Amino acid sequence: MALKRGVIIAFMVSLMAIFGACSGAVYRVGDTAGWIATGAVDYNKWASTKTFHVGDTIVFDYNTQFHNVKQVRHQDFQTCNVTSPMATYSSGSDSITLKRSSHLYFTCGFPGHCQAGQKVDIRVLPASIALTGSPTSSPSPSPNDLAFGFGLPSITTPSSPAQNSAARPAISTLFYSSLGSLLLVALGLWMAGFEQ
Repeated sequence: MALKRGVIIAFMVSLMAIFGACSGAVYRVGDTAGWIATGAVDYNKWASTKTFHVGDTIVFDYNTQFHNVKQVRHQDFQTCNVTSPMATYSSGSDSITLKRSSHLYFTCGFPGHCQAGQKVDIRVLPASIALTGSPTSSPSPSPNDLAFGFGLPSITTPSSPAQNSAARPAISTLFYSSLGSLLLVALGLWMAGFEQ
């Protein structure tokens, strides 16, 4: 019986680790300004202050009367050509989970908005194996540091107020995945009690 209980506990701890590893950061494109065309946000500068990893989510928040989101190829991004997008989003709050290491290009499809700077280049790195537990900002890892980038997501807390709005949902995601893991452990312990 003790062996069975040990196996169940080990299984639950493994599930807890897996759920913890599956949660990524959530970034609101443009932070508090959102996805707008007024020139108030330099989206490429915004993206350069973030480190995006596989498993993270980017959220485009905008007014659907004036904006949308089109995912385009690099050449179309450079020329603001939105006639043949790879994907079009128009909900006003589009969540896009970053599924692979790559460069992703997004622009607004409304006339003149891309030319006004409403476009963003998102560089997605492999999932990071480092967890940062302190509330201080850490330097972005170089691509060489990420050669073996698998495992747990990188969780950093940005230091400037403009970046903090993007980090809050990530903390919420981490909280809920941890809560779910604890519930799984409790369920496993409860089930182990019936094996006696």
